[in-house]
Amino acid sequence: MNGPASGEKVFFGNYELERELGQGGMGTVYLGRDHGLNRKVALKILRADLSNDPAFAQKFLEEVEVTAALAHPNIIRVYTLGEQDGRLYLVMEHLDQPSLEQKMEKLGKIPEREVLEIGIGIASALQFAHEETGLIHRDIKPGNILFGRGDIPKLADFGLAAGARTALGQQDEIWGTPYYVSPERLNRKEEDLRSDIYSLGAALYHILAGRAPFEAETAEEVAQRHLFDRPPPLRSLCPTAQEQTVITLDKCLQKNSEQRWQNYHDLLLQLQDARRRLAPQ
Repeated sequence: MNGPASGEKVFFGNYELERELGQGGMGTVYLGRDHGLNRKVALKILRADLSNDPAFAQKFLEEVEVTAALAHPNIIRVYTLGEQDGRLYLVMEHLDQPSLEQKMEKLGKIPEREVLEIGIGIASALQFAHEETGLIHRDIKPGNILFGRGDIPKLADFGLAAGARTALGQQDEIWGTPYYVSPERLNRKEEDLRSDIYSLGAALYHILAGRAPFEAETAEEVAQRHLFDRPPPLRSLCPTAQEQTVITLDKCLQKNSEQRWQNYHDLLLQLQDARRRLAPQ
């Protein structure tokens, strides 16, 4: 689907498309305007091949119905979903601030206090969603962490990764380079909340250290390093990181899920303790 040309008004369903915000493995996101409620929205229009896949469409609708009910300050709100000209689309809360990925591109590293605040917010979102619905996210990465007013971190795309992976047989090309993917996903084993804890730990390590836990020239090499290597010691990349932060993220990144934090309650206690130990601003 083509975006709006200069000066041209393009509508998709009841929404006017103003400009493209970005593209991902599942489709394209546009800044849209809901003229009925006079508000800006983020409109995700799924790829045509996904929309035309009956297994995906069914799973997508089921997952979105569940995630649309998730009301939490650290989760992007889903307003509605629909179909237009054979294309599935999702209407979500729009935030004006850069994503965490965009912040990283600009700053290189994120200050430790902010890293811990992000970790606490996203872990709280994951805990709420799991307790309310049993869902796990499966695609935690800096590009899916956005910011609301007051720099409140918000997690996007809840449940969408699950629907796509189930319907499409885990096609690796959808997910790109697996900087944040758990070993059990790579081994095609069952995932649970500890898989999301691993991915969150990898994302927090990245933004604090200024590089992902595992880097290589190809996705296959990155995947192998997730399975068999230890990440560089965090303090070798961020010498000022305090011990409690290092211990917390190191446990998130254990290869064996039994050796990670086993629930969000314990992870949150550790992140909050690490924040308390920081010198006052």
